[in-house]
Amino acid sequence: MKESPTDDIKIGVITASWAEMHNISCDYHKSTTSTNDLAKDDAFNGLDAIQLYVTDEQTQGRGRGDHTWTSPVAGSSLLSSWSFQSAVTPSPYITSLIGLGLFNAARATWPFLNWNLKAPNDLYIDDKKIAGLLVETVTQGNQHRIIVGLGLNVFAHPKLPIATDLFAEMSKGKFPGVMGSDWIKFLDRLLFEICALIPEANLEPDETLQASMLAVFNMHPKLTSKYSDFKTLKEDLWR
Repeated sequence: MKESPTDDIKIGVITASWAEMHNISCDYHKSTTSTNDLAKDDAFNGLDAIQLYVTDEQTQGRGRGDHTWTSPVAGSSLLSSWSFQSAVTPSPYITSLIGLGLFNAARATWPFLNWNLKAPNDLYIDDKKIAGLLVETVTQGNQHRIIVGLGLNVFAHPKLPIATDLFAEMSKGKFPGVMGSDWIKFLDRLLFEICALIPEANLEPDETLQASMLAVFNMHPKLTSKYSDFKTLKEDLWR
């Protein structure tokens, strides 16, 4: 097989280095079953307010419901779980709000790509899925941890008609490729977006957030009909 110039780049290693630079506790594994399972097992073991788990390969990666998340090449995708301490019980909206935060981070970093969200929280470029979220909450007494499982295809993607990856999309548009500095900017913005949500995770979205969610979810090209209002959108968010 012809070697790619990205073969020696491991997204998990780079992301763990980013966390170290920001003094964020990070548990890195070359391979594991599921980063969300690691985060849940660790939830009340005296963690910092933010704890990151990353791996180059998941053998039992999970999505919402009975879906799975696979990466075709070890190290080619962001396979991560972000565990946040929370003083409040999250509302059912938190999953989609974090999806909106992921969208904002991606669009801010690579604004020339056609990012959009499919309800409740799948990230797409045009009509191809590039990332998925699995948000879980664990509680012990009055302590809560919000665990954000994020899988994002960077240099490769599963051989499925609906899938894509960041490198492939950059190549289509003859853009400069996935730059290391851009990856750092993306992680910085993603952390900012999620941290802004955590303190008020128990609240319903205000009018500004509702309008933002409605606009972004209406961007999805495969919608059979646009959401007319937030009440209509909410029915899909809570499925």
